[in-house]
Amino acid sequence: MTIFSQYRAMNRFGLGAGPLDLNAATADPKGWLLQQLEIQQDPGPQVPDAATSLSAFYEWRNERKRLMSSEESERRAQELTSLQRGLAAQEQSNFFKRFEYAAHTRTPFRERLVQFYSNHFSVSRKGKRMISLVCVAYENEAIRAHLDSSFADMLLAVVSHPVMLFYLDNNNSVGPGSPAGKRSKRGLNENLAREIMELHTLSVNGGYTQQDVQALAKMITGWGFGGYNNRNPAVKQGEFFFYKQNHEPGPQVLLGRQYDFQGLEQGRAALIDLALDPSTARFLATKLASHFIADTPPPEAISILERSFLDSRGHLPTLHRTLVNLEAAWDPAHKKFKTPNEYLLSAVRVFDLPFNGRIRKLIRSGLVNLNQRPFFAGSPAGWPDDTRYWSSSSALKKRIEWGLATGASANTGLHKIEQAVAMLPTDAGDLQLAMKRAESPAQAAGLMLASPEFQWR
Repeated sequence: MTIFSQYRAMNRFGLGAGPLDLNAATADPKGWLLQQLEIQQDPGPQVPDAATSLSAFYEWRNERKRLMSSEESERRAQELTSLQRGLAAQEQSNFFKRFEYAAHTRTPFRERLVQFYSNHFSVSRKGKRMISLVCVAYENEAIRAHLDSSFADMLLAVVSHPVMLFYLDNNNSVGPGSPAGKRSKRGLNENLAREIMELHTLSVNGGYTQQDVQALAKMITGWGFGGYNNRNPAVKQGEFFFYKQNHEPGPQVLLGRQYDFQGLEQGRAALIDLALDPSTARFLATKLASHFIADTPPPEAISILERSFLDSRGHLPTLHRTLVNLEAAWDPAHKKFKTPNEYLLSAVRVFDLPFNGRIRKLIRSGLVNLNQRPFFAGSPAGWPDDTRYWSSSSALKKRIEWGLATGASANTGLHKIEQAVAMLPTDAGDLQLAMKRAESPAQAAGLMLASPEFQWR
């Protein structure tokens, strides 16, 4: 394949051209991507699991309550500060481990897919301290662990994960006709059910009604987890638990189909059917094509992905192989603008930068200033994936400033500059020439990171 195909494999499907990928991608770009789909042992960043982190959070919350009621004000303030710093340090450690894992992974196509589905099933820590400590574990457990399975399996894992149940308030949802509903002021919460249909499966144009939202909300009443507003010692903190007393009894009708199952299986059956619905196939095919090809992808590419989804019953590895084999995905006429997260990842990868204190500081400032802090999207829809959202004049100015600052601070040697120049596509001749003529490796690195060519994949 052409040099452009090698560059496309590393950038469009991967997380940025880098020396870690160069040899493998050069020999057989498409084969390199397909081979990554066969690797099924991907533990992800090593962070505490959700149950462990949630237990730690509850201990912090209980200790905070105790200290707040203490009469020793000076000692209380010191201990509260210490607790707060410990929690914040764990959060930052998790986020940096996630970024570093992506920056140095040898299977960047898999990692891009993980981040794609993580954004599709987005959770946000904005204003929710509990989620901040657990969102990386959520990504590992609900998304990464099911990348080699079916879309239905991933959907079930997402909807039953404590982070999603808390984020969209399903842990507080009580069926009005349930035993708990008859004696409680709490009622039905439709948030999770609505987002499942609007954002996760059918799409806003999927043909569902408000009655369908209510039916699904009733079918997933009782889906909760231990530790939050729960004092039952038999329920483990931070683990999924079905609260039968909260579940709305009786059959429900969703999209014209009646579900007579009882208890937990009623909601599971409904979710599986939603995952396999033709509207879901069309919605997910469109999002994948928009992410990997262009903001407005060719209709035929969407149709091929849609058919692959339906024929394989949502088998994700099959769908991803179809994606790699799409002619449109390799067409030089199509391109995508990097999100801030993608831009920063590709910068670290292209020079194989060490993840030391200086680089960590640059990464932190870049994600904040470019407005894409991890798990901080403004809504359950996740981060936008289109050029218009990320390419304002002020945003581009900030990218240029970050690129120049990183180039000056990266301490990149001449050998890495020569490697980076060799990895650029042939249509970036002016940039290659400018980098070769730069007065120093630092200046060459800054020119590359701040260049228009480096903003696209």
